[in-house]
Amino acid sequence: MDRVRLPRVRALSSIPVPVTAVLLSCAVGAQVSLRDLPEIARQRAERLRPRQIAALEPYWQDLVLDYRENQQYLDGKLAEIAALGDSVVPLLLEKMAPAQGGSSARNLAANSRRVLQRLDPGSFVDALAEMARGKNKVARSEAIVLLGYANVPQAARVLASLLDRLDGDDLRQAVRSLRRLRHPIAASKAVALLGAGNRRLREEVLGYLTDAHATQVVDTVVQALSAETDDRLLSSYIEYFRAAAEGHAGATEALLPLLTGDRLDWRDRLALLEALATVAPKGHQATIRAMAEQIDGNGTSPLAVQAAVTMRALGDKQGVTRLKHTLDTKLRRRKREAGLYEVRASLMFAIGDFAEAADDYEKTIEYADGAAMARRAYEGLLQCDARRRKIQNMVKHMKASGMTRSDFDRLAARDEPFRTAMAHDRVQAFLKQLAKAR
Repeated sequence: MDRVRLPRVRALSSIPVPVTAVLLSCAVGAQVSLRDLPEIARQRAERLRPRQIAALEPYWQDLVLDYRENQQYLDGKLAEIAALGDSVVPLLLEKMAPAQGGSSARNLAANSRRVLQRLDPGSFVDALAEMARGKNKVARSEAIVLLGYANVPQAARVLASLLDRLDGDDLRQAVRSLRRLRHPIAASKAVALLGAGNRRLREEVLGYLTDAHATQVVDTVVQALSAETDDRLLSSYIEYFRAAAEGHAGATEALLPLLTGDRLDWRDRLALLEALATVAPKGHQATIRAMAEQIDGNGTSPLAVQAAVTMRALGDKQGVTRLKHTLDTKLRRRKREAGLYEVRASLMFAIGDFAEAADDYEKTIEYADGAAMARRAYEGLLQCDARRRKIQNMVKHMKASGMTRSDFDRLAARDEPFRTAMAHDRVQAFLKQLAKAR
């Protein structure tokens, strides 16, 4: 009788994990022939099925509910079912492929999928691949969603193979699942969809290419941007180029025209100015000239600050020098104008002069004409303290800010130096006192 060599047992990949583990254990202990394993698996599945049915029996009436109308209740029930473990995977996979339609069947399929999301879909990816390629429409749609939660390379390969076979919601969901996996394998196929007439599909494609850092399709996305007619997608193009087109002249030349005209709103224009600091090649003269025009045309606004910072990143410090001179001149005449101190603080912070930035944030707090401005200034001040490792100052400013623990946690989530400083003993002691006081 042949002894089983475990690394060569590939036929078990479609069997849920608990069954596979038991079979391998039996194979090692009893030296089962490889040709007998499928039959052993079938027999074991039949023996386990009554137990699986019994375990899920209390939940069927819950699983047919509409998730959108019963989300809070169902989330608790789905967690309970997931806690039963992988033994319920086979039955839930069956329920994802209803033989008949109707809202109850669709709800059951969707809720079964929501449980399976919590049970490592990578362990039964073969079954999902079969469903995604099959004829059952409900099962196909739910399997495409689940493949996005299967963190194994095979899931991305399956989704990539489906892109030229799907349409409508299934195609958009396949791209969304690829985006969740952040795998660039399908980039060359997905980028062709930027020519589709569906705006939501194009938005999903750009999100996927951005999250996957798909550098190999930059030139194609440049062409797509030149043909894009929906201004709502321009911010998505900017984010993609920022993520995947460092020092790319073609992307830069495609983006620069957006600085003129009214296709971008204020926030997107600011994002574009920031993106050009990395997208434009160093010393790119057309971009440097465009930044100088932005400084001249935007006074002392955040747009002018970002243009100066981008200009500096590209190798020209004149923008920062000119803008700082303008701010200094205005503040000599308007010494109590908090907004000017805030703008100069943000400029100094952006170029790494944290001491001068901290002084201006303190002035902003002193003359602030509203709680929102004071709050922004305190956050900037705390970030300066963290970068200068002035922990005692940081604790003092945390106390004075009136911010809550949740406020500090949110700041820490987006600012790594502050997050690091939060771990200091003095900061932790203050946070404990803050918790007691509240």
